[in-house]
Amino acid sequence: MGAARIIVDTGPLVGFLDADDQWHDWSLERFNELPGPFLTCEAVISEASYLLGAQGDEKLLEMVEAGVLEVVPLLPRDAAKLRLLMKRYAGRIQYADACLIRLSELHPEARVLTTDVRDFRIYRRNRNERLPLISP
Repeated sequence: MGAARIIVDTGPLVGFLDADDQWHDWSLERFNELPGPFLTCEAVISEASYLLGAQGDEKLLEMVEAGVLEVVPLLPRDAAKLRLLMKRYAGRIQYADACLIRLSELHPEARVLTTDVRDFRIYRRNRNERLPLISP
């Protein structure tokens, strides 16, 4: 049996690719020690792209092309589940976070790599299960 998969959030991706980011050293260490490919979603790619700017777009897409990031499509199949998560955590959750919770439900053995401990310690998958996190 192989190592458990890793679901990656926006913060570690930005930290990994941006040497000036506050989480750069931590993210670099995690990407170098954890097994890939890393699971993520299009919403996380979009957020990271926005935060990194044009040069980040190229790096992100290179990571996808190289198989470092495996982008899992959730729409339209999981729209109802995502909508329920958004409703449950209304006022706190963003779409990308809902997608990561859903990925965690679909891959229960996977851990979520995030710098957003404030929110991800509150979120639950399958209504009442804590998400297994890798965080600073």
